[in-house]
Amino acid sequence: MLINKLKYLIFEGFKILYRSLIPSLISSITIGISLLVLSVSYYLYVNLESFTSDFKNEYKIEVFFDEKLSLDSSLQIFNKILFIDGIEDGVFIDKDTAADLFKNEFNEDVKNIIGQNPLPMGGIFGISDDFRTYDLMSKISKEIKYLDGVDDAIFPEEAVVQFDRTIRNLLSFSFLIGLFIIVASYFFVSNTILLVIYSKKNEINILKLLGANDLFIKVPYIINGVLVGLIGSLVSLVALILLDNISLYVILPYYDFNSANYNFILFFNIFFGIFLGLISSTRSINKIYK
Repeated sequence: MLINKLKYLIFEGFKILYRSLIPSLISSITIGISLLVLSVSYYLYVNLESFTSDFKNEYKIEVFFDEKLSLDSSLQIFNKILFIDGIEDGVFIDKDTAADLFKNEFNEDVKNIIGQNPLPMGGIFGISDDFRTYDLMSKISKEIKYLDGVDDAIFPEEAVVQFDRTIRNLLSFSFLIGLFIIVASYFFVSNTILLVIYSKKNEINILKLLGANDLFIKVPYIINGVLVGLIGSLVSLVALILLDNISLYVILPYYDFNSANYNFILFFNIFFGIFLGLISSTRSINKIYK
């Protein structure tokens, strides 16, 4: 008996979908577009994270020692800096190396200009992942400056601040866009389903007069919402497959995007599509059926 009722309710859900094909397709396409935008946003976020990590790998602190220090004293300070929290690695710069760097930068030999090498020894230090922010790098830089024998410790402060601000703004904008899409899709789909249910209001009233319980009346419309969401998920997944194939010829020859977690995207599209259809239909039937 229970199985027969369940079969009937599922069949009614499909029947509602068939009888309201155009509104249901509009709702499914809306869900599909929303999921597509969210999936692409996630894909871009993954690559933004990768780009951010690659860019921050170039974060360095340049340290200049007192020009009067001997080689041994400079090496001692260099090794001391390596033990500071946040320092990942370092390259020691002696006078000859400093002269070579000067020549590469300015295409001039400092010895030919001045007659000697006045450049101080120093080091270039890489920063650990968890310390690659302006505030923490400033803290490390100040700690290095306080060491005896250190003349200066610098890093590209303006570039770090600008990059961190840009990434933060992009992530905030992406979050707001995603939130707007979710809310807008929810209300659009629920209102579209509401019109479908409203057109069946007389049938609902007849079933109520015949003594049908609440669950028996509501479930077919909820199943219809789930089907609408599932179709929307399929629309999004098909579009994503097409975009992925297009990107192989249009984007990948010029930029090597990181692969996203396809299992997560598949699960997200199916789950969120069904969930959006479910809550939209539940809201709509509860609004009509009181």
